Amino acid sequence: MSQGENDYEKALQSLTSTIGNNISEGAKKADSLFSLACIYRVPREFRKLKESAYTPRLIAIGPLHQNDEHLQTPVQDIKKSYTNYLLCRLTARTPEESEDEYKSTVLQECVKEMKDCVDKARKCYAVELDLSDDHMLEMMLASNGMTRMQSPLVLQLETEATEVLLLESEIKISSGQENTDPIWAAKTIQHDLLLLENQIPFFVLEKLFRLTVDRIQNNRPCKFSLHDYVFHYFGNIVSPEENSTSSGGATAPTTSGSPSDSTVLRISLDDQMKSSEEDGVLTSNAQRYYYHILHKLHEYCRPQTEQAKEKGLIEIMPCASELVYAAVKFEPIPGRDLFKAEFSDPKGPFWWWQTARFKIPVLEIYDNTELFLRNLIAFEQCCPKVSQHFTSYALLMDMLVNSGRDIQLLERAGVMRNHLGARADATNLFNNLCKGVVLDEFFFADMCSKATAYSKRRWPKNLAHIRRTYLSSPWSFIAFCVAFIAFGIQIVTFVQSFL
Repeated sequence: MSQGENDYEKALQSLTSTIGNNISEGAKKADSLFSLACIYRVPREFRKLKESAYTPRLIAIGPLHQNDEHLQTPVQDIKKSYTNYLLCRLTARTPEESEDEYKSTVLQECVKEMKDCVDKARKCYAVELDLSDDHMLEMMLASNGMTRMQSPLVLQLETEATEVLLLESEIKISSGQENTDPIWAAKTIQHDLLLLENQIPFFVLEKLFRLTVDRIQNNRPCKFSLHDYVFHYFGNIVSPEENSTSSGGATAPTTSGSPSDSTVLRISLDDQMKSSEEDGVLTSNAQRYYYHILHKLHEYCRPQTEQAKEKGLIEIMPCASELVYAAVKFEPIPGRDLFKAEFSDPKGPFWWWQTARFKIPVLEIYDNTELFLRNLIAFEQCCPKVSQHFTSYALLMDMLVNSGRDIQLLERAGVMRNHLGARADATNLFNNLCKGVVLDEFFFADMCSKATAYSKRRWPKNLAHIRRTYLSSPWSFIAFCVAFIAFGIQIVTFVQSFL
């Protein structure tokens, strides 16, 4: 073999070895980056549709938006203020230990605990974080200030446990600190806590909660977990009040933690969380593992029982107005389970006169509804470990709603309450939710197939036409009867003329 051939073989082997090493390193890097990932950046296609639904407005809670220019304001220090307030609420365990010393001791415990969690927390993000370990540690400690945002709510829960109702002013006095936050801060922070890109691993919050909030001395008979606080704080979003007015432009529910919300949320906790009080501790699904707050709300809202699902091509169902034209009647289902929808054909001896029933749970549409749904859908699209219930629900509503007339029909049927004002806003909401999504499992496939098949039948359409034309009002019914009698008289007269 010549010298040139030897050089060629060596170069080829070197190139092969380099490419092989690059592939192995890339595979290891991808495995380390995505194997435990549960917090993602929203795909660019989704962000283009509505960037404000995925971007923090006030505070960067997680690391992905720590360097955003629009968040570099003095308000960013509100997290540290909340954390400091939380530490100030801690009471020394022994008379010899001052409150400042105990506060320093607890802070040191938190730092030690978080230092051991930094590497695990980094693996929860599907991107490489350019934060140092110290900066990451400080960010996680500051995230514990979210408990301060719920401090009036925490006090309310404690007083509810002892059956003592306090007014908001009394809550502020008992908290030991006047609330100096802007009026809009609470709702804006609630908005920021729902964003997929702004999440903190839930195990971090649980550790900090155990080291801080669990040590606040109080006279409550039972002990609430972080799961209970999170559910109550976001209860006005996942379980809105059922007595809301159906008129457009109505105000959104009262802020979480207000007395008007507490009864509704307590009922939701009893009915759906199925909490049990054992040895003075409220368990409420606390043994389950959650990735972050958004995952916690996702698991709470989705049905706990397995549903039939289909893969492959999805049959497009007619919109609400077309289904009504085909003799389908929409009816509301009581309860807060958005996925408890069903379609039933008319049965019995008078099936030919009856209409089909499309039953859907009542949906309340507020300003934060789109944000909540968009981030849940983005979470389902990015994380392969979660079910696609909200993507399926969004597709179902997208098929039902094509225009403002569909919104009007659903409002009249009582299955939708639009608080956005204009019906065009609600129409655009549903028509844009599913753009760019990939749906592997459609949980409403069987129901949509039944509704589509029923809408193609001739008899229901003709019966619906007769009802709309001749039986829609008393006057049209009277006119129909008169015309029918007159037609009968003419027939009798015509027959008698030949006899």
